[in-house]
Amino acid sequence: MGPSLSTFLRDIGKLLHIPAGLAILSLPVIISYSEWFALGPFAGMALVSVGTGQLFFHLFKAGKETSKGLSVILVALAWLLISLFGIIPFYGIAMTAPAGVYAQLPVFEVLVNSMFESVSGFTGTGLTMLDDPSEIPYSLQWWRSFSEWIGGIGVIMLASLLLKLNHDDERLYHAETRHWEIKDAPVTATIQKIWWIYIGYTLVSILLYYFSGMPFWEALNHGMTALGTGGFSVTSNSFTDYTTQIKALTILIMVMGAIAFKIHYLLVFQFDLKRFLKQTQLHYFFFFLVAAFCLLLWIYPELSIIDLLFQATSALATCGLNTVELGLWPMAPAFVLVILMLLGANAGSTGGGIKTVRFAWFAKGIWRSIKQVWFPEEKEAKVTFDGEMKEPREMRNNIQQAANVLFLWVITLTFGTFFLSLSVGDDYTFYQILFDTASALSNVGLSTGVTGAGMPENAKYLLSLLMWLGRLEIMAIVILIISPFYLLKSKVAVKRKE
Repeated sequence: MGPSLSTFLRDIGKLLHIPAGLAILSLPVIISYSEWFALGPFAGMALVSVGTGQLFFHLFKAGKETSKGLSVILVALAWLLISLFGIIPFYGIAMTAPAGVYAQLPVFEVLVNSMFESVSGFTGTGLTMLDDPSEIPYSLQWWRSFSEWIGGIGVIMLASLLLKLNHDDERLYHAETRHWEIKDAPVTATIQKIWWIYIGYTLVSILLYYFSGMPFWEALNHGMTALGTGGFSVTSNSFTDYTTQIKALTILIMVMGAIAFKIHYLLVFQFDLKRFLKQTQLHYFFFFLVAAFCLLLWIYPELSIIDLLFQATSALATCGLNTVELGLWPMAPAFVLVILMLLGANAGSTGGGIKTVRFAWFAKGIWRSIKQVWFPEEKEAKVTFDGEMKEPREMRNNIQQAANVLFLWVITLTFGTFFLSLSVGDDYTFYQILFDTASALSNVGLSTGVTGAGMPENAKYLLSLLMWLGRLEIMAIVILIISPFYLLKSKVAVKRKE
């Protein structure tokens, strides 16, 4: 085994310690609510993860620094493995809790349902197998919310803060689809600032909910899932029964989660309002939100203003919380939500989707082409981004990267919709199937009723795959799939040189 592969597997071992840490952080909830039956499953997850992690750690020795490709594969596998370990509390508690006490708990006695819920949580999606989340133990309500909170910030962001990996921190940071860094500072400084912002905003969100009249348990869980743009709730019907004040507050929190950490950093740590207001992603996000809200107001005036704005924000921020039954929506307003889910939040935020930064670069590229038609004497039309003039090469690279992601997204959405329609048959309309496919791929969590415990098993696996693909913006999974061919090719090349 080569030194690079040995280093890779050793770091996998380190990452496998993360579920044990998450289990320990869940102990206060188990103790507070005396749910002693949950101790075994959480302890089991901790022991299995530590045992497997230690096995990998001691079997494989650290060697030379790994390639960029292996860093991307590490990130892809980290998200998958953490989600798989996250199954244990769902399935274990369903098997050990007192029978007949928790009406919805038997859902997780089916292993694929536990898997779906775990993947949905850690990818920050929020699609669920449950009809009523209030009818499960508090420990599982917490686990769902906690997994989404971790998913919002990122598994590698957590690992980079707590573990000393042999992979280059900067490569891992970028492999998790983040690209902003604090100028003239190590990437670890950026990661620490992001964590300070995330924890601070979470605490503020919880307090705002609590002082707005939400019970503390609900405020705790919703503070995590709304800011993490996750979508899991601990109530029977999400945010439907809350006051207008709480709904308005949630809109603000979802927007905060959907805005890039770079933009928060400019405001919170640098107090640079001028640069803050020049951020292109911010302009496009609010343009999409306002335009969609006005369109919904025009085509669906029957619904209240606060509910229309809430659903538009939830879709664009890829949060997944709701105040209405979306399965009853007419096709036209539901299609507006599909477009918003695909557009998505800012790059470098807790949100999903294709991301506003890519559509911003597309718009800049189109405008540049138009300018060149009218002013052919300009060999390279000027383009500004975040208030700064960009070099032609940088601009072309960004447009190319945006085109790659958009192409992969459209192909994946097309095939995902096709295979989901085959799985569920004629029980749902095409737009309902498209809606839930887009929701899974963009890590949103809104549903028209297609997703649930009663859907076919292969449909659950399909949506879980789409959630994993979407969380890593597809490209990392593509690299993971084709990696054996490249590794084989490199081995053949080495042998030929010998």
